[in-house]
Amino acid sequence: MDKFNLVDDYMLSRLGTQNTNDSLTIIETKKRHGCEASYGYISMIWIVKFTKGSVVASVPSNTSDDIKSFIVDNIEKYDIADVLFTSQLKKLADMEARKIFGKSSCNCFNSLIFACNSETILPADKNVHAVKINDKSFECCEDINFPDHCLPNGTIYAVVEDNKIVSLAHAHKTGKYQDIVADIGVDTSRNHRRKGYARECVNSVARHYIDNGGESIYTCSMDNTASIRTAISAGYRLYGKSLIFSVVID
Repeated sequence: MDKFNLVDDYMLSRLGTQNTNDSLTIIETKKRHGCEASYGYISMIWIVKFTKGSVVASVPSNTSDDIKSFIVDNIEKYDIADVLFTSQLKKLADMEARKIFGKSSCNCFNSLIFACNSETILPADKNVHAVKINDKSFECCEDINFPDHCLPNGTIYAVVEDNKIVSLAHAHKTGKYQDIVADIGVDTSRNHRRKGYARECVNSVARHYIDNGGESIYTCSMDNTASIRTAISAGYRLYGKSLIFSVVID
């Protein structure tokens, strides 16, 4: 099985624990009470099922026993994407959100997590050229959002045509890991898809970190087949599944 030591450290740091030796770890942490850098929401309950078999459930400090008991009783019975699991846990999460944040409900997100390192990354596509973006010299296509939060300290690679950015990938700011773990985001104009542009941008950002001794992580929704193909074609391997119940901060 592939080893991603830096991604492990990064993920466990975000979850608020250092232990995944047990089949299930439930950690109560203050991290679930506040927004992370560059995010406008709180990941109030965050469950990650790693491909190596362990599960980490990161919940707010002093969370209700009902939530912890539900996770313990059901984590082996259901996949964390199973509607029977998510719908029941959402009811409990909504109650917790009202108690802690005064919010009536949570948003639920299921996603796949991929990881990439020097052993798994695939070669660049010689037919597509992605350039490093250091400022806002290039205008984006109208359906691409420029990742302003990645300047000046983040990493952005883009495919440029006719002096416009038609596809880009970027590494989110990740706190103390931002120089060694690339947390990838990607956006491609609808008129420039299926050309390998997203793959090359993602590959370029990952390679930028890997060439400097780092690793990379890529997250997408479970039903986004195009995004899954992009990750795999760039050299990413499935790392785990994620379930987040989030609260949006006004």
